Amino acid sequence: MKSFIFKINNYLIERYPTLWNTKVIWMLSSALVLHIIFYIFGWFALSNPETLHSYRASGIFFENGTIYFSLMISIVMLVLWLVFMFKNNAFKNFYPFTAFKLFKQFIIYFVIIITSISYYFSFNLGVKNYINYKYPDASYNQDISIANKASVFFSHNLSHYTIDKIVYPEPFNNVYCETNYDKINFDKPVIKNLGKNYQFYSLKTKTYSDTEDFQPHKIGNYLYYVNLNNQITYTFKDSVIDLSSQLKTVAPNYYNYSNVFFNKTTNNGYSEIISYDYDLYETRYKNKSLKPHIQKENFELLNRNNPEEIKSILNQFLDIAKTYKIQNNLNANTWFDLIYNPVGFEIKNLIHNEKPYVNYRYLKNVDNSIFEDYQAKLFTNYYIESDNLKKAFDNINSIKSNPILGEEVHFFMWISFFIALVIFCFRVTSLKAILFTIVSSIILTIFVSLVTAAVAYTTRHNSIDIEYFISYFIWIIGTILLVLGIFFITRIKKQIAAIILNICLIGITPYLGLILAIITMHQSDRCRDLYPKYSEREEYCHTLFDYLGIWSSYIIFVLGLIFIYLFCKNILKWRSTPEN
Repeated sequence: MKSFIFKINNYLIERYPTLWNTKVIWMLSSALVLHIIFYIFGWFALSNPETLHSYRASGIFFENGTIYFSLMISIVMLVLWLVFMFKNNAFKNFYPFTAFKLFKQFIIYFVIIITSISYYFSFNLGVKNYINYKYPDASYNQDISIANKASVFFSHNLSHYTIDKIVYPEPFNNVYCETNYDKINFDKPVIKNLGKNYQFYSLKTKTYSDTEDFQPHKIGNYLYYVNLNNQITYTFKDSVIDLSSQLKTVAPNYYNYSNVFFNKTTNNGYSEIISYDYDLYETRYKNKSLKPHIQKENFELLNRNNPEEIKSILNQFLDIAKTYKIQNNLNANTWFDLIYNPVGFEIKNLIHNEKPYVNYRYLKNVDNSIFEDYQAKLFTNYYIESDNLKKAFDNINSIKSNPILGEEVHFFMWISFFIALVIFCFRVTSLKAILFTIVSSIILTIFVSLVTAAVAYTTRHNSIDIEYFISYFIWIIGTILLVLGIFFITRIKKQIAAIILNICLIGITPYLGLILAIITMHQSDRCRDLYPKYSEREEYCHTLFDYLGIWSSYIIFVLGLIFIYLFCKNILKWRSTPEN
């Protein structure tokens, strides 16, 4: 092995001295092996379906400690690399160098660092490939469809089956059911059951233009609104209607169920799990485009009243529960006996959504309402941990849909960029220059802070905008340093010039970002003058950052690379100046 390494090194030093000097071949080879290892870790990270039962399993890289293992490996690799690389500094020993070779060294540093710290992507690629292999789209979509069909029989909460939840058949999809006692008109038809009151209302709408000058508080008590194509449509209760004759029964029953168990396009792992009592109408109409379709299937299934068909759905769901390791103590026959009640399909038993720790057949509580008392009596000791299945579906959907190279790439890109810059500055100047650069930067920061505080205090009664002052003051200081570094680097004392050189290299990208920020600030203020209304600014007025978006990061990065390449000539000029 030593002989092989010696031959490779000897070959590189004779033909490609920069590659030999930076140890890039060995670093990239080691990083490749480690990326493969992390890919394998990712492949097996979610091999147990129970790991999908927690929220945000897609972030398992952070949850199971892999991030710390990755961090330790990255630190060890980079430290060893620096130790071996710093044994020889070609630039400081006055080997023949060009500006391009100097820039090439910086690029090599950047590539080595980013490949040595970005195991996160290899791990996530392994996770994504495993999920796509284990849960292909066809079977995954079929599992969701079966779960949505079976969810009507989960029987977890009696309030899911009350008559205010029904949205099928017509006219129930276009009415509102009032359940608030204080808002019910008891002189009109009211349906009463288990201590609750239900009153159905027809709906009316009123539409405004979002640029129209109106006062929302004068609109009245609307139920909800939709903002579409610059038109805001408010929906209100209209008149009371009597729909009691069109109900199968006023008692809680399976016909009323309207929840969508899981929808890939809108579910976020939390929706439909938490019940928002203050937002029942909005909860009821969540996924409105799906609900009539789902409930129509439920309605037709119950109307057919075919026990074998219902048992088949329950069996299919229990098979899914085994696949995803969803804990339950049911079989199809037991479950069927709990839910089957052909007389209106009224609820006669309830099933827990987690394993009960007590005999829960009936716990009396003097503070219970009539409805809560009745619900408590219906609970059995059977359970299905259906929430875990929803979380598993959501995690799989998230992993399938999330790109491997997401916004996280900017974090690794910029961390690698600045670490590479610090190493580059050390290679072309010295450790003393780096330390003095840090001290000088701290002094400049304190100076800017003191001047800003003084200006803010002395002009507190004037109209001066302190944000603009800070931005322009920092820009002026940065511009002065850049001018010195570009045009006067050989006319300044060498030690001071080294500090300016380092600040120019490390500070160029923040300087470019500051220029974009100043332009955006002016655009935002101009927008406020032209369009006083927020809705108009949102539609007609866009700043530079709005146009560029995430691309601003790439643009600044590329401009930073161009500057470093051009600035390498100044580095060579500075290096050629005498020490005194």
